[in-house]
Amino acid sequence: MLNPFQRIRWFLQNHDQWAAIGTLVLIVLVGAYLRLFQLGSQGIGNAYYAATVKSMLTSWRNFFFAAFEPGGSVSVDKPPLGFWVQALSAKILGLNGFALALPQALAGVFSIPLLYSIVKKHFGVSPALLASAVLAVMPVTVSTERNNTIDGLLVFLLLLAAWAILHSIETGKLRFLLAGAVLIGLGFNIKMLQAFMPLAGFYGLYLLGVKHTWGKRILHLAIATVTLLVISFSWTLAVELTPATARPYVGSSTNNSEMELIFGWNGLRRITGLFGDSTQGPGPGNRGALPAPNTPGIPPAQPSPKPTLPQSWMPGVPLGQPSVIPGPGNGPVTSPGGSGQDSGPGLLRLFKMPLADQASWLLPLTLLGILLLISLLLYKRAEKAQFLGFVLWAGWLLPMLVYFSFSTGLFHSYYLIMLGPGIAALMGATAWSLGRVYRRQHWLGWMLFVISAAVTLAYQIVLLLNFPRFAGGPIEAMALLCLTGLILLTLKGRPCLVKTALVFLYAGFLAAPLSWSMITVISPSNGALPNAGPSNTRIAGPMNSLQASVNGSQLAYLLKNTKPDSYLVATTSAMEAAPYVLQTDRPVLTFGGFTGSDNVVNVSRLADLVKTRKLRFVIRDAKLEQNKPELANWLRRNCKIVDPVQLNSGTTSHHSRFRPGPGAGSSPAPANLLDCGR
Repeated sequence: MLNPFQRIRWFLQNHDQWAAIGTLVLIVLVGAYLRLFQLGSQGIGNAYYAATVKSMLTSWRNFFFAAFEPGGSVSVDKPPLGFWVQALSAKILGLNGFALALPQALAGVFSIPLLYSIVKKHFGVSPALLASAVLAVMPVTVSTERNNTIDGLLVFLLLLAAWAILHSIETGKLRFLLAGAVLIGLGFNIKMLQAFMPLAGFYGLYLLGVKHTWGKRILHLAIATVTLLVISFSWTLAVELTPATARPYVGSSTNNSEMELIFGWNGLRRITGLFGDSTQGPGPGNRGALPAPNTPGIPPAQPSPKPTLPQSWMPGVPLGQPSVIPGPGNGPVTSPGGSGQDSGPGLLRLFKMPLADQASWLLPLTLLGILLLISLLLYKRAEKAQFLGFVLWAGWLLPMLVYFSFSTGLFHSYYLIMLGPGIAALMGATAWSLGRVYRRQHWLGWMLFVISAAVTLAYQIVLLLNFPRFAGGPIEAMALLCLTGLILLTLKGRPCLVKTALVFLYAGFLAAPLSWSMITVISPSNGALPNAGPSNTRIAGPMNSLQASVNGSQLAYLLKNTKPDSYLVATTSAMEAAPYVLQTDRPVLTFGGFTGSDNVVNVSRLADLVKTRKLRFVIRDAKLEQNKPELANWLRRNCKIVDPVQLNSGTTSHHSRFRPGPGAGSSPAPANLLDCGR
């Protein structure tokens, strides 16, 4: 046992270690606050994904295949693993915004110390602390991990994979490399090919880092690749081997195939936008020509009003009461698929609004730091540890920068969460490089610090001035902190003075992104497409809103006039169906899956559903006329328009015949709900 004096002496001798632990705990607490404070207060987030989780909880079949609606007619357009985790959370905590977002928020919190442990191996304690702080406050990570989109879980798994591969290099044991491959494969079962984005860094790290013969290194990577592919495609193979009649239609695929979904909608479409277009019409592969929306002889469909969702998505509030979702002005809940978050592909895409304030606050300095680290490596001022760190994180970040800068496919700002670990880790590497030069050549190092501060502050001020109302405080804070740090750095002296100066300097670098993350936490958000800062509601609007209404009278009418074991209603797309799924436990058929253009139901199947009384009501809109003319024609011949008066009264006494209307220039049809009952 140590006496009190010995304990004090031991503590002083280990002061740096305890200071590092305390600082890391503080950073994790800040990150936890940003991700967990009032989590779920804005509602359910992405309604398409929330409806999927609710449907998955209705049966094991729906759970395994990630069915979008309780009837199991079509699956969500992603693999199931991320939604399995959300379903477990919802099973325990209830289906609400908090439960759906919690797995991503916790993954984000755990990613902070995990990144610290990885960066520490190559660059030491202080750079690792800076890297963890950057990840903790990066706006795009905060906004995305507070949402029910599943990217935060993917990033956490990829960081675990990086840790496992590093441990394999340190120990020389193959099993840790295979564990890393398994983790990446699990990531594939969250967001498919997105999980493979950092593979260049992972493969390069093992190939150049492990102490084996070159033949053994290549053999190990080959075994790991086989493991990776087996884990990645295991669920896909299970779906492909299941008869189409025994599983949901593969949502957003053109031929009911998971493989086509992987390389089509979630592959080439994301890169080029030339595959699986959501406006494609009917026919094999949904590639038929589109008819004009207002073809003579077909009455134009009325646009649907904006949706409302129940307050039951707040923790502790019972389900089943139709009302408007909480939020300023009770605005619409939005669905994925919109834009308004991009300035177009190009070299400067990530440095311009509206993407720059999401993930690029420190990107210019990070790129300069890469050049500085390369120069130190070339002049042998760095060791193998730093070389391996450079291989890992440059291999993570640089391919992603190229992809996100030049891809012309489907793009949303929250995808940039993938840049978070790379930028954060390379900021730590930049700090290590600057410190290395400063210790060897004081004034040269100081000048590099001045240049770094000037570049970072100038760029961040330009970003802040896009929002003058929010710019004053962050600009003053960052200027004061950076100036204090630079002044202290001129006084080369005791190590504690240098550390204090660096704390001020790097705190100045983080002031602006921290303020953006704080604004994200306290501001109303566009739940379907998470976005950080004061702009987090700018993309909400008609292009992103669910094109369906859950009017209380209409819902009551549907519930009264349909059997519990039948479809409540049919819609063109999942975007329209999601509010109905969320408000009831009933199956809701979608003719065209998420986009409205999938071949989920053909005419013969529709006729059979109506004949067997599995389906009675259909919501007709312009997208149905455009994407599914054969179905629209059948509905015209066999169904009636429900009189809006009867919807309000809740009776079934009268229908107006659904028949071709007059030509162009006539008034639109009086209602969009069709009754196909005999």
